[in-house]
Amino acid sequence: MQTLEAIAKRKSTRDFDPNKAVPDEVIDTIVKAGCQAPIGGNQRDSLHLTVCRSKDILDEINQATAAAMKIEPRDFFYGAPAAVFVSAAPKQMAPSVEYANAACVIENMLIAATDAGVDNIYLWGAVQALGRNPELCAKMGIPEGFKPVSAAALGYSLSGAAQPRELSVSLSTNYI
Repeated sequence: MQTLEAIAKRKSTRDFDPNKAVPDEVIDTIVKAGCQAPIGGNQRDSLHLTVCRSKDILDEINQATAAAMKIEPRDFFYGAPAAVFVSAAPKQMAPSVEYANAACVIENMLIAATDAGVDNIYLWGAVQALGRNPELCAKMGIPEGFKPVSAAALGYSLSGAAQPRELSVSLSTNYI
């Protein structure tokens, strides 16, 4: 698949088949693509990736998220059998750059996943609740001083493959 084809085909999936795992070698390729993302200041030591295939851990994150939001528990991962979390260590010289860096890593992973035929979704809300739970972060092996800032859920959609969209300028844009 060509890059623009993958971009046109990528969509957020909210109906993963929880019983259909993504092969390890495909997850590894997706993670490698994330590692090729541009990082502000080339501060690669300020990011950490956690690949989670544990349904128990994802369920714990779901519980923590529901409690933090004061809502009924639900599956914030939409049944995905895997998720890759991006954690960051804030940098004083460039406040909040960790969010931009994490977004670049996630975008590379989402495009690579689409190219590999793996459905995906960018997650933020559940990750914020995780970041407020130091015990769960430690259980996941997130290094001290790092905070989860975003994640990509990966799997295969129950409703089938996404269809490519036509690329268009759909955001407010001006040319000068």
